[in-house]
Amino acid sequence: MTTYHDLAPPSAESADRSRMLTESIRQKMQKLQGRVSFADFMADALYDPMLGYYQNPGFIIGSRGDFTTAPEISPLFARCFARQCREIFSTLGDDVILELGAGSGRFALDILIELEQLQALPKHYLVYEISESLRQKQRALIETSRPDLLSRLQWLDELPQTFSGVVIANEVLDAMPFHIFKIVNQQPHERMVTFESNKFIWQDEMPPSDFIHHEIETLQHEYHLAEGYQSEIQMQAAALVKQLCMLVKHGVILFADYGYGQSEYYHPQRTQGTLTCFYQHRSHNQPLIYPGLQDITTHVDFTRVISTAADYGAKLGGFTTQSAFLFANGLLDMAGEIEPSLNEADAFRLHQSIKTLTMPTEMGDLVKIMAVNLNTDATFSGFKNLDRRRDL
Repeated sequence: MTTYHDLAPPSAESADRSRMLTESIRQKMQKLQGRVSFADFMADALYDPMLGYYQNPGFIIGSRGDFTTAPEISPLFARCFARQCREIFSTLGDDVILELGAGSGRFALDILIELEQLQALPKHYLVYEISESLRQKQRALIETSRPDLLSRLQWLDELPQTFSGVVIANEVLDAMPFHIFKIVNQQPHERMVTFESNKFIWQDEMPPSDFIHHEIETLQHEYHLAEGYQSEIQMQAAALVKQLCMLVKHGVILFADYGYGQSEYYHPQRTQGTLTCFYQHRSHNQPLIYPGLQDITTHVDFTRVISTAADYGAKLGGFTTQSAFLFANGLLDMAGEIEPSLNEADAFRLHQSIKTLTMPTEMGDLVKIMAVNLNTDATFSGFKNLDRRRDL
């Protein structure tokens, strides 16, 4: 992993933006005993309405940005989801899609094009995106590429009160603000953030808030976490899962994210957790630097996802790896159909993108796909090749 000293300094304009956000966070700290939880720091760093990372007009997903996602690697990713959605539509009878955090808009465009080819276009494609700059980019992509599809899309200012259909959350839970804990003197402590010597620093030996104290103690005893053990606890991601389960009256939620079942997430040897930052396509573990200029993420505790969902009437519809999900939904067949029309260079890029999406050491095994069912007992083909529910 890249160290802090290996990172290129930001431009003067970006540095000014980061300084303004730093001052905003510092002023909040002064009103809160000089410190905030890491979850609160992360919320401002990523989601501040004016200066947060995802609100930056220059924010780009892909090879020219800080990180890339599966929809940017190949349209085959969204096309596989389209085939899964068609099957779900036929089971539910509700052909509406709600996408959370639509990024560049590439996934929405590709899935709609494929569903059109399958004669299964949804009545509505709803997008819940809190970043206004990303909304504009998403709309511009559809208007430029397929303006005839624009009438099916609707951007939401808030989640609907009720919904029936398919909810898709690709790499959403991993970007939800999370708390960080550490075992100090055999007791659970929450890592807080404070400001000293003109920079943000950690403040470790703080008793956790009542909000998460019991949760950390349970993990400590369940997984025998040793002195110095540090990891994350994803209460805001769980809150989003709860919200989705309460609003979906009849449907399926498809989560796609880097993550593990809980026993692997809190494995005794994973002593530093899974927190990762991305800055100019380099990963590192220093989340307190460059506020507003870097992505901050963690892997997802999928056991917490489904246990939270179950508390609100949901059932596990399936859990598998990304590679198994894509293969089960016809990835190789679709690649075989388009390869003969490609020149040598494009065929090579096609092969490389498939490797990135499916190789175990790339995204293939590291990213998991989970189906959460609400008021349906159906099982779907994307989860039949490899059942990983035992990992939960």
